[in-house]
Amino acid sequence: MKKFKLIFFLIFILSYQIQAQQNIENNFSITIKEGKLAGSFIASNNKENIVIIIAGSGPTDRNGNNPLGVAASSYKMLANELSKNNIASLRYDKRGVAESKVNNFKEKELRFENYIDDAVLMYQYAKDSLGYKNIYFIGHSEGSLIGIIASQNTKVKGFISLSGAGKPIDEVILNQLESQPENIYQESANILKLLKEGKETDDVPQYLYSLFRPSVQPYMISWIKYNPVNEIKKLSVPVLIINGSCDVQVKPEEAQLLYMANTKNKVVIIKNMTHTLKNTSDDCDDSSMETYTNESLPLNKELVDEVVKFINH
Repeated sequence: MKKFKLIFFLIFILSYQIQAQQNIENNFSITIKEGKLAGSFIASNNKENIVIIIAGSGPTDRNGNNPLGVAASSYKMLANELSKNNIASLRYDKRGVAESKVNNFKEKELRFENYIDDAVLMYQYAKDSLGYKNIYFIGHSEGSLIGIIASQNTKVKGFISLSGAGKPIDEVILNQLESQPENIYQESANILKLLKEGKETDDVPQYLYSLFRPSVQPYMISWIKYNPVNEIKKLSVPVLIINGSCDVQVKPEEAQLLYMANTKNKVVIIKNMTHTLKNTSDDCDDSSMETYTNESLPLNKELVDEVVKFINH
């Protein structure tokens, strides 16, 4: 009996240690020509399933935060929730952000394709260095389009879009500006028309400078040429499209556009969820801004359940 108890105790300790190792977050870096990409990896108990989380727009780090007022830690929370379901994850700081250092970084030299290439590098790292078989991209917001195109260039098992736009970025911006005064909307439309034609402009009003400053225009030109609907049609792997009913940045209608491009895919509109993948009130009022700044608020549970179900199907 003592021997049996000892064996049971050892098995319990071993199981505990495996679980502990599973939840440990390990930092890594990948050398690129311009510097390095840095990120975090949480292992699973096997080498089967791993997700690569691709961040949204702006100077967003691996956790889903940025210095422009977002401190939700949504990506870190998602990685931890997936770990509880024995799904490994890899997430990384965008180039030029946090620990992903780029030598002599110049915004004017940044292109949308740089982010696509970075996502492909993460895929190769997960496959070749970490040894995972089933690799999934999860792209949030702008990261959705990046993930769609990166999925075309790799052999991913599947793709998950979180709050991803269904329209080109010029149309998304104009939709977001509809509530602004007419002059702001019209001047923005004029600038976007030029950018869509591949032309830069120095004639940017001061009140639109943060959005259309000359140094960011080459990046926007490289981004604006991609239509998410056209790109998602090119995917032959399973696709899960998720949006929140209270997402004021990328509205649920955008998810429907992505879904209609290929109705074999699955679309889920989650009630009360905001752009940060957290919940707000039934009327989607201004309290939703708390989800951008309060990292103690939990992720939407249905979101986690849908992602886990999609990967473990």
